[in-house]
Amino acid sequence: MSSDNVINEIRESLNGRPGQPIVFGVCKSLADRTGKEPWMFRLAAILITLFWPLAGLAIYIIAGVVMRETEERTRKFFSGLLIIVRENVEKGAGWLRDCCHSCNRSSHGGRGY
Repeated sequence: MSSDNVINEIRESLNGRPGQPIVFGVCKSLADRTGKEPWMFRLAAILITLFWPLAGLAIYIIAGVVMRETEERTRKFFSGLLIIVRENVEKGAGWLRDCCHSCNRSSHGGRGY
């Protein structure tokens, strides 16, 4: 396989479907602003996140919130994520409460407490 084929495969897989952002649309928006191809920004984002995960994610999330083109999509993602987290916390709290109630009943069993 030649290096041109490898580069073309990387480009095709990192460009995504036309008009469809892969995550928040930050790389596509940056590409549109600069006149470059999205795959270049996606590759850079992947490499930065591989070497500096927290910094890469933080930069990507901040860019998603700050950029006008991606702000709504990013906010919807995090509001949905908060709903999922809240539901799981409530389920976990309910399970813990049930567990504590059953432990209290079994520890007092037969002693008349």
